[in-house]
Amino acid sequence: MPANETVYAYAVGRVRALETRLLDKGKLERMVEAASGEEALKVLSETDYANLVAEQASIYDFENILQKEIVNVFSLMRKISPQPSLTDLLSLKYDVHNLKVLLKAKYLGEDSGNLLFPVGTIPPDKLQNMITEENIRDLPVVLRAAVEQIMDEFIVSRDPQIIDLYLDQHLYNHLITVAREKRATVLEGLFVREVDLANIKTFLRIKRMGRSKEFFKKAFLPQGTLTMDFFISLLEEPLDFLVDRLSMSDYEAVVSEGVREWQEKGTITRLEKLSDDFLTEYLQQGKMMPFGLAPLIGYIHAKEIEIKNIRMILVGKINGLPIEAIRERLRNVYI
Repeated sequence: MPANETVYAYAVGRVRALETRLLDKGKLERMVEAASGEEALKVLSETDYANLVAEQASIYDFENILQKEIVNVFSLMRKISPQPSLTDLLSLKYDVHNLKVLLKAKYLGEDSGNLLFPVGTIPPDKLQNMITEENIRDLPVVLRAAVEQIMDEFIVSRDPQIIDLYLDQHLYNHLITVAREKRATVLEGLFVREVDLANIKTFLRIKRMGRSKEFFKKAFLPQGTLTMDFFISLLEEPLDFLVDRLSMSDYEAVVSEGVREWQEKGTITRLEKLSDDFLTEYLQQGKMMPFGLAPLIGYIHAKEIEIKNIRMILVGKINGLPIEAIRERLRNVYI
């Protein structure tokens, strides 16, 4: 065992105790089968979410509960991790999400509304002032480079797609570079898998839209194991070719089921669920490790999936979705 992994002993001990309080399938199923959103929220109030639920006046305030919970998760990780800069890499995606929302509000007149998450490394109000005033010198270098590129090019191209493309490209280049420099193999493996899955989804969308190879090249994230040439060679082929080419890879189950629904229903819902389940299965390795970073990364992911499941259940209940429609969207739990 590498000596540097033993410094995580205390943090892993804390995480092991927290894992016992994650919502299991039984608790989620009780929420799914509840007669209403209010009843589902009542089930949630029987868990560690009790205090947060008690603070809300209405079922429609549930997003406050979920945002406060994920803020608490990252706050705790920063306190207990001997290398908080590594667990903070997972919070950068929230900064990127917030930047996407704010830049689209600035350039497209879209309402940022309640779409900002208070979870990243930069408070949303501070981020909003930076974008409004175009004073981004205090942004982390990776984010500043992306925003500068967007601000320079949007004036000329007026293409809103560059907001998502450039931020994602800069983000994953940074995440994978840092993970490799720090020899954080669990993070490198996670980010590489996220890139591959993102490229598969981009490929499917571009085929659906009938966009060109040049557009795919522009949208492609280059840090994964699946190369640009691999996708380009399949752009003009039936989707079954993609399934066949990946049939011996780690992505076989994700693609075969996800593409089938894409073909039959024109929806990416199944693929999104399978992608999340794929990442959960990868990170469950942390449950077996007595020391190291992996258990912390696994726990953060577990909480993000838990929060996603709670959100889907409550949104489904509020909108009157059938029980089975809610159930089939739920992600596999970590525990």
